[in-house]
Amino acid sequence: MEHLILVGIGGAVGAMLRFELSKLRPVRSIPLGTALVNIIGSSLFGCVVFSRSPGDIFYLVDVGILGGFTTFSTFSFETFRMFEEQDYQTMVLNISINLIGSLIGVLLSFILVTLILTGG
Repeated sequence: MEHLILVGIGGAVGAMLRFELSKLRPVRSIPLGTALVNIIGSSLFGCVVFSRSPGDIFYLVDVGILGGFTTFSTFSFETFRMFEEQDYQTMVLNISINLIGSLIGVLLSFILVTLILTGG
């Protein structure tokens, strides 16, 4: 039950943060808010996982806050709308920014946490 409460509180915080970032205007038709929450969220998720944070931190931050903060469903919907509008160039760019940006974020978090934990 304790984990459920941590996830619920974190999820509410993450959803509110995402809501605020979703207000950012698109840049060259790319939904900036969605890309930012996914890239930032992936980076922070990696930091918590790679640092082997205690269970409560994992449930509150990764499952709760970052689970509520990141959004694959919005990314999918926005990308599908680009497909419907036959804006294939923007669609591919949006997919690339979200996917590659998120993967780079995880990689950088791995490098950062490794450097911190090894002292070097």
